[in-house]
Amino acid sequence: MKAVSQLNLTCSSTSFKALLATQFLGAFNDNLFKTVVSLLVLNQLVGGKGGILYLSLTAALFFLPYIFFSAIAGWLSDKFSKSDMVRWTKELELFVMVLGFLAFIWETPMGLLLCVFLMGMQSALFSPSKLGMLPEMLRIEDLSKANGFLEFTIFTAIIFGTALAGFVTSGSLGNPGLICITVAILGVGASFYVAKLHTTGEAGALPIDPITPNIRNLREIYRDNPLWLCVLGIAFFWSVGALFQINILLFAKSVLVLSDIQTSLLLASLGFGIGLGSIFAGKASEGKVELGLIPIGAAGIVLFTSILGIFGHHALVSYISVFFLGISSGFFIVPLNAYLQEFSPADRRGAYIAASNFFSNCGMLAVSFLFWFLTDVLSLTAQALFLTVGLSAIGVVMYLIHLLPETLTRCINWIALHVIYRIKKVGIENVPREGGALIVCNHVTYVDAMLLLAALPRPVRFIMYRPIYNSFPVVLIAKVMKAIPISSKDGREALQKTLQDCGDLVESGELVGIFAEGGLSRTGEIQEFKTGLETIMKGRSAPIIPTHLGGLWGSIFSHFGGKVFWKLPKFIPYPTTITFGKPLPPDSSAKDVEIAVRELSGEQEQ
Repeated sequence: MKAVSQLNLTCSSTSFKALLATQFLGAFNDNLFKTVVSLLVLNQLVGGKGGILYLSLTAALFFLPYIFFSAIAGWLSDKFSKSDMVRWTKELELFVMVLGFLAFIWETPMGLLLCVFLMGMQSALFSPSKLGMLPEMLRIEDLSKANGFLEFTIFTAIIFGTALAGFVTSGSLGNPGLICITVAILGVGASFYVAKLHTTGEAGALPIDPITPNIRNLREIYRDNPLWLCVLGIAFFWSVGALFQINILLFAKSVLVLSDIQTSLLLASLGFGIGLGSIFAGKASEGKVELGLIPIGAAGIVLFTSILGIFGHHALVSYISVFFLGISSGFFIVPLNAYLQEFSPADRRGAYIAASNFFSNCGMLAVSFLFWFLTDVLSLTAQALFLTVGLSAIGVVMYLIHLLPETLTRCINWIALHVIYRIKKVGIENVPREGGALIVCNHVTYVDAMLLLAALPRPVRFIMYRPIYNSFPVVLIAKVMKAIPISSKDGREALQKTLQDCGDLVESGELVGIFAEGGLSRTGEIQEFKTGLETIMKGRSAPIIPTHLGGLWGSIFSHFGGKVFWKLPKFIPYPTTITFGKPLPPDSSAKDVEIAVRELSGEQEQ
């Protein structure tokens, strides 16, 4: 079951802004405190025996609570109001920061490490409620944009937290614990402006075992390929990010020989890049979860990590590469988070997000000690480690694409259409966000299906003429899109069965698309609609959505001038308008639907 918003707020609402402020202040505290402790470890121990192990231990202590407490965090998120959980965890953060203040005063290393662990516990309890409340608070069409803003605030907080850590460690700003207490108080205040949400379902019994519930939830997720892709992708993102955060510290000191302040700025450039990339990804998603951005981000991660491994000894190259590595990471993580939030079952969303956190932090814990093994035991340099990760990431990305090939086809589609076409969408609210519908459209170019895929907020299965379906390379894309081949040569009985099967798909909750003219327009005018759509919708309850593609006559993929492809485009990008009309009843005749599409055409011309 897809997400259903309780409040239907927008990203400009006070409640969402308060959540962003709460998230920002919490992430700021996490990174300020953790980076200060890491820099203290580096300054005191990196030259001595076991320094790298202590650095790995500091990182691991922040990740361990996600493993031990994620199941409880998910249970609490589903059991209680997510807005209440946000407030309670912010109050817990204030308590931990008071302990941190005392640990700095008493100069107790074990006390500081204990506070790092407690901060990780607070973050583990906070995360499922913070992420799970987005689809309950906001309009679903704002979910990708909201994730972009959320990731931006997280990594902007990383910028300021890590940058300030360098100044704090240098002794110029006094006790960092006092700064953290002040920020925590502001965070508690901001949390009271987050709108009240009610619980979404029964949470069951409190999980005492921290491992088994997460394993059970991961097995549930594994049965859903797209959700499993998201969990794997998110785990890859955070595991590599954790490795980079540690390695950049060592890289800055051992390769670039940077000061504490310069080291913080290098980390901050990564955070700024991720934040900016997240905003771009939210905007590029255009009101839907755009899985096509994932391969773009993944390619950037591989490229810029490899550049760091080969040319990273140049400081300027390092700063630029780290920044663009961050941009790529933003494109990678935003659609993954948005998909997990939107398509997790509403009554299990907290548990699913907690299981994802558990899996991600198992990965982060593993890479913390993998870092120690590679650098201390195998004596791999920080620069060589970047190259190793970059090359290894190729295999991970290939597996993710194998798991869900739709990401690659949507990526190619997204790039091509944003270079060649500029799409204006009208009436997109008429397309149901869930439940089945038949999209009936006029047919002007050979890329009409791709244009509709780019415009629609959901996957759609198109009915395709079999000879075109079977042609190379169309067949590769058509199979990934789960297109439905059809031909009059199949025989009347087979043809009827295919159309009835399409009706079953619509009734089961899928979007099915049909170009009802039965072929491409040779004149640019709408031709008579065939009656196949009537067969599809006979006895069904789902609506018909009349759709018009406008402005495409004259583009290189149309029959304008009597030829396809062999003509220069009038504009790049080529402007087109896709208009979605009001839903029609399922028993509408082909003529009724044709008239509705013609009326949409007339509206575009006015």
